[in-house]
Amino acid sequence: MELQTALATLATPPMAPLVGLLLALVFWFFPASSPFAKLSLPLAILCVLALWTFATPAFSGWLGQHLASQQREAPDVEPGALVILGGGRYRDAQSGSERLSAATLERVHQAVADGPKGLPILVSGGRVYEGEQASEARMMAEALENFYQRTVSWRENCSRSTAENASNSAALLHDSGVESVLLVTHWWHMPRAAESFARAGLQVVPLPVGSPGELVPRGESGLLRWLPSAAALSRTQVYLRELLADHWYRWRPLPKVRHC
Repeated sequence: MELQTALATLATPPMAPLVGLLLALVFWFFPASSPFAKLSLPLAILCVLALWTFATPAFSGWLGQHLASQQREAPDVEPGALVILGGGRYRDAQSGSERLSAATLERVHQAVADGPKGLPILVSGGRVYEGEQASEARMMAEALENFYQRTVSWRENCSRSTAENASNSAALLHDSGVESVLLVTHWWHMPRAAESFARAGLQVVPLPVGSPGELVPRGESGLLRWLPSAAALSRTQVYLRELLADHWYRWRPLPKVRHC
């Protein structure tokens, strides 16, 4: 999983433009007559402009709208289960203490607030990185049962990616006769997640957390839409990563059910 994360980081901003700037610096030291030396200044300018563009709210907003348009149309079915996907955790390496991330808690709350009360619940998420203790599914189940008084019917504890979420969850649900689900994850993750669950043989009704309408906060309107910010750059990275991962998933078969 570390290799996949590293490759995704290299392919998205800010790393990709920074690598280009580093190459431009290397080219600068080539002999002046070399085509590489002549390429150094245009490459540096291109990378600076790209980094500026990626970090503007205007670009991140446009990219988010494009990502949302990839969402497949929901089928007209009655879901048989409510599926909540894990969205990470916070972990203190020194003490070993762990808690659900804000993204995961948002998904849990969305499922409880807007999901039908009678649907059985499946939580999906394992241990992604070395050193993690409880699975995300177990942590979500404990939050649902202790704070929301909701019973969890299935805990899918072994998945480390969206594709494994889909394969493992589908195996559990098919064994119980469930063929359609109400899927809870963030709106920017929903196109890839829904596609993966559909490929795993489930009909998917999306219940996204948030929407593209929250892309541009009030503090990023007017002229500020065209000025770079760390928040806009972070959103651009998330959206580009989702678009790249979606195309990657379409070219690869779903993984087999993972046991742990």
